[in-house]
Amino acid sequence: MAQPLSLSRVDRRARVAAVTLGLVGAGATFGALAGGISLASAVLLTEGDTSGFGFIIGAILGTPLGAVIGPTLALSMLRRVPLGRLFLGCSLGTVVGGVVGWVFADAGSQPLMGLAGAFIGCMVAAIMLRFRTHEIDLEA
Repeated sequence: MAQPLSLSRVDRRARVAAVTLGLVGAGATFGALAGGISLASAVLLTEGDTSGFGFIIGAILGTPLGAVIGPTLALSMLRRVPLGRLFLGCSLGTVVGGVVGWVFADAGSQPLMGLAGAFIGCMVAAIMLRFRTHEIDLEA
């Protein structure tokens, strides 16, 4: 026999859904900014292009990636990291990795290497945040 949902279970589910949707929104926003800044900087360094088209394309590509990767990191390996530090640190890692991947790649593989570099940069930043926060927890 099924038991009716209690009010506290409904509240908890609503709270979890709201937090997850907030993380998706923040991830999409920071992903768009990181992707746009990364591609615009890389294109500026390699091609001298200042039209802003690189920022637009980078933001379009970074939005869905950030919407998926941001909440995944926040709810898994970076649960104890403050959200501002998480999104700022991962965004900076994404920008640095994307620019390095784009600049040091051959002309034909720049988009793929830029995307791979951005992902690797984000993961390296996430690992650094994870261990840095773990060290702070141990000291306290």
